[in-house]
Amino acid sequence: MKRIFVLFVLFVSVAFGPLAHADESIKLARSAVEAERSAMIATNLGLDDAHKDVFWPLYKEYRSAIGAIADDKVAFFQRFFSSYESLTDAEALALLDEHVDFKQRHIDVQKVYAEKMRSVLPGRVVARFFQIENKMDIIVDYEMTGEFPLIK
Repeated sequence: MKRIFVLFVLFVSVAFGPLAHADESIKLARSAVEAERSAMIATNLGLDDAHKDVFWPLYKEYRSAIGAIADDKVAFFQRFFSSYESLTDAEALALLDEHVDFKQRHIDVQKVYAEKMRSVLPGRVVARFFQIENKMDIIVDYEMTGEFPLIK
């Protein structure tokens, strides 16, 4: 899990620091975080060979759907960091609405893939996967909140 912290800090610094315009650097940092995430899942999920063949294609679909949300979040974060000191009330509320929408979209994707996975994998495997996934999401969210300044 500590490697996720390090990779996430790299991602945040690349995405929102002086290199924010470097799309390739952002892609590389996100790719490293995703690789570490996959490794954590592989290490901790304990799949047998039969379940691996079923799980990994679904996992790739799931992460692709979550990745689309993450793409939107990167753009959101860049807008936030460039304007948080001078937002109007209406702009601040619009950002709040967008943030809540990200959370709902994430939950919606989890619901869809929990259903897909539970139809082809044992319940304990599905539950364990989402436990691991949620723990990693909490780590990322915790680290992200530390990077976010309060709206002025």
